[in-house]
Amino acid sequence: MNKLFITSTLSLLLFSPLSASEEPETDIVEFITETFDISVSNSDFLGDYSTDYVFTLNGSYNINETWRVFGSVDTDEYLELGVGYSFFVADRIYNELFVTAGASTDNTYVTGLGLFSATKWKDFVFFTNIEGQYIERNPDFSQIDVKQQQLFFKKLIGTSYEMTSWLALSASYAHDKNHYNVFKIEEYKFTSPAKGYVDSYVNLGVTLNLWGIKPFVSYKFDLSDSEYSYWEFSLSFDF
Repeated sequence: MNKLFITSTLSLLLFSPLSASEEPETDIVEFITETFDISVSNSDFLGDYSTDYVFTLNGSYNINETWRVFGSVDTDEYLELGVGYSFFVADRIYNELFVTAGASTDNTYVTGLGLFSATKWKDFVFFTNIEGQYIERNPDFSQIDVKQQQLFFKKLIGTSYEMTSWLALSASYAHDKNHYNVFKIEEYKFTSPAKGYVDSYVNLGVTLNLWGIKPFVSYKFDLSDSEYSYWEFSLSFDF
């Protein structure tokens, strides 16, 4: 799941008033699945730092109360589609199992399997995201067949706090690690040490709610290399 899509999903969990007669889980389902947003950041479709600004369009469509489809497309010419299945634990913890598949025009293919969870307590939303991601790169060399295969395990935990009906703050910590890294050149196979391919970062963000339009600004602090820290901006819409 694209991390910008997680950001936009969180913005929809916020600013969702509950009446005394409403069931909390119904409110969460409604606000976690309906989204449309556009984002810009110095991050490519793999979440890596980019010297160029990358614009991303995210969207989601509900098939029914438990199934939805979602996707994203960006200016790096990367397209990703996904399917999610939602369920509750103890009537309070929202969970979504999701599968994603994406590809770019530079012959990079990405598939993912993960679990997103969220729950509310007073004005707080607590969330986690755990995902296994397989990446395959096939550089276009006319005379040589080259392939790189990688397997990442990504973990994220965070919280959002709704200060007022129009202002919310969020913070999250993420840890990504490469557990498999193999190069294939023709019939030869080379295994690169996966140890050391680790990235940890902290995201701090601010979300506004302006008549159903939700601007979100965040800063990613890269704990492995501060030079790869960057700003993100997204604009979500409620319809």
